[in-house]
Amino acid sequence: MFAPIPDDTPEAMRHYLRMWNEPDPDRIRAHLDKAVTDDCLWVDPLHSHRGRDALEQNVRGFRSDYPGAVLGLASNVDGHHDRYRYEWAIHVDGEPLIAGFDVVTFAENGLIERVDGFFGALERTDTVWADG
Repeated sequence: MFAPIPDDTPEAMRHYLRMWNEPDPDRIRAHLDKAVTDDCLWVDPLHSHRGRDALEQNVRGFRSDYPGAVLGLASNVDGHHDRYRYEWAIHVDGEPLIAGFDVVTFAENGLIERVDGFFGALERTDTVWADG
């Protein structure tokens, strides 16, 4: 159903992605500690918060609200200059719930310092915009 996490994905991002599917609530924090900075910024269309504690509460709420949910990669992971992007999808009991994409920024210490999440796909167009 989903693409596996590519082997060349940074370790912090691997923990970040695994955290969303962690069935044991007591292990969510262990993934977070290996994934994000203490003061990470996490934003999507519904949430904006800073810090591991706030992100942990968000993940716990998600797991509680959608106990059968699975978040998976829906694309490759590519990046440059400590920034990575990928598409994801969430399925509940095998049925699609929502899809989107993230842009993740890493700090110098190798942990994620910012996640910018977007819901849905960008609309494709047949025209190309150009100024002038």
